[in-house]
Amino acid sequence: MTLPANIRVNTAAPFPAKVKGAGLIAISKTTGIWTVAINFGAVAKTPIVADPANTYVPAWNALTGAVSMVPLAGVFSNKVTKILTGVGAFASPYAAQPNDDVLIVKQAAGAPFVVTVDWSLRTKPLTIADGKADAVNNNVSVTPAAGQTQLGTVNYTYIIDSNGGSITLTPLPDGTGAY
Repeated sequence: MTLPANIRVNTAAPFPAKVKGAGLIAISKTTGIWTVAINFGAVAKTPIVADPANTYVPAWNALTGAVSMVPLAGVFSNKVTKILTGVGAFASPYAAQPNDDVLIVKQAAGAPFVVTVDWSLRTKPLTIADGKADAVNNNVSVTPAAGQTQLGTVNYTYIIDSNGGSITLTPLPDGTGAY
C-alpha cells in the first residue's frame, strides 16, 4: 500500500546516548548539541615521514570544493619558482615572498639586482640564482631585514658575484635569520 501524496510522515531518530570518538575524531556535547570535529591534538608530530610516497594528506580545492588525497612527496615537489626580470613586480629590490622557493635573476637591464628577505616570515629554504650569467659585472645581493643574521652575521648582505652563481639559505628556527 502506498501513502497518498498529500500525507507527510515525520519520525524522530534520536542520536545515541553514548557516542565515542577515536583517533582523529573528537565528539562533544554542549547544551544538547553534538559536535563532531577533527582532534588535531591526537596527531603525533614527526619531523620526518619514513615513506612520503605512500603517505597522503587531504587537499581542498577552493574553486571546485573537491577534497583530494595527495601524496606527501607531491606536496614537497611543488616549488614556487620566479624569474626576476627587473620589470614591474619583479624589479629590484625584490622582496622575497614567504612562499618563494627559487628566485632566478634574469633582468634585461644589465644592472645589479637586490633581493630582500624577511627571515622571520619564512619556514623553508630560499634559493637565489644568477640566471643571466652576468653576476661578475651585475652582482645579485641578498639582504636580510634589519637586525637579522645571514651566515652568522647581523645585517650581512650576501653577494652573488660569479656568473651563474647561486646560494640556498635556510631560515633559522627562531626566525632571526638564515644560514
